[in-house]
Amino acid sequence: MTGLLEKEYALRHITMELEGNRATAGYRRAVIRDVKRFFSWLEKEDKRDIRTVGKAELLAYYRYVCSLTSTAGTRTIGAPLGAGMIRHIMASAKKVFAALYRAGYLADDPFYGLDLGLPSVRGSTRKPFTKAEMTEFLEQLDPGTPRGLRDRALFELMYSSGLRTSEAARLTMGDIDLDRREIIVHGKGSRDRLVIITEVARDFLRSYIGPRLSRLDEPVFLGTWGKGIGKPMRTKEITRRFHTLLIKAGMDGPGRCAHAVRHSTATHLLDNGASIRHIQELLGHKNIDTTARYTQIHIDGLQKVYRRYHPGEHELFEALDEAYEQRLDKLIAGKEVV
Repeated sequence: MTGLLEKEYALRHITMELEGNRATAGYRRAVIRDVKRFFSWLEKEDKRDIRTVGKAELLAYYRYVCSLTSTAGTRTIGAPLGAGMIRHIMASAKKVFAALYRAGYLADDPFYGLDLGLPSVRGSTRKPFTKAEMTEFLEQLDPGTPRGLRDRALFELMYSSGLRTSEAARLTMGDIDLDRREIIVHGKGSRDRLVIITEVARDFLRSYIGPRLSRLDEPVFLGTWGKGIGKPMRTKEITRRFHTLLIKAGMDGPGRCAHAVRHSTATHLLDNGASIRHIQELLGHKNIDTTARYTQIHIDGLQKVYRRYHPGEHELFEALDEAYEQRLDKLIAGKEVV
């Protein structure tokens, strides 16, 4: 490795690692885009040899990234980058050095032991729906129209089995077994999983699919309007359709999006006593820590109930009996044995 002039060599290493880890095409594009951004910054800083980049340069790059503003979207153009985007950009730069270090082209990884003080992303910005809200949303979809029936089958299925929008978009007829109420889900990183669907979701799917079930390679969910009629729904189309229906139902707001349905599935399963391990399998999380983040709102709810109703936390019981406190002090001091 002679330096930055051979940046395409580094890109090849990163691409190979991403493909080896079965990263999605979208994620690979995002990482490569951010890596090229990093290389452009190095060129402006006259860092021609990547081996000369140390912790000081990485801190300078971090300050540069924090100064960037958004150039995409409709409401966010000109706004500072969010914490999640900053972390993603820095993580992409980190992959450059990790890949070259593993390949033996760097003696040290300058990111190792470096504390950038990255902005924290406080849990999930998505707000799960309550059971009543999910019922209300689904019930307002009219299965008496072709589009309404498609929407009901789609979102009943997503709520039934905690599907990502991308997973619903990739579903084909050959992935469905209506008699056994099972579907094969093609998840992130080419990780397939078998999940159960509810009877309600099965019934709406059966009504929506009709005779198409025998066409094994045909996508399940198709467009019903304009140029998209009869064509497979894309992930973004599902996201937009959900948002349109939310607005129509008067249920839109911060944290309310199609992916929040998946969070709702996890939360409601926890409410009904499901173990986090089973939920991990259902959602297809590689790391149980990811599943645990989905439970935070559930845990927050438990804390509120605990603080409201537990005698030791309730304001009516804040004053403890004086004799009890004295006896407790003796026990702690070892002066009394029970």
